[in-house]
Amino acid sequence: MITVVVYINGNPIFARSARNISNDCRDIQDYKCDDGTLIKHNYKKGFVPLAQTMLDTVHEEEITSTRS
Repeated sequence: MITVVVYINGNPIFARSARNISNDCRDIQDYKCDDGTLIKHNYKKGFVPLAQTMLDTVHEEEITSTRS
């Protein structure tokens, strides 16, 4: 499992988690985010591109609705 947390001034404002749902050792792995989004990730490229793709699934409305 991987979790990406965004902090502003030391306060967490948003987090996105994903778990690897692949059943084999292929280079391309499947991840399912906590919002249901499915991501295909090239395992050999490391975690940074995966974290960036996870953050791309975040919508501004999600952040403002959870902070109200």
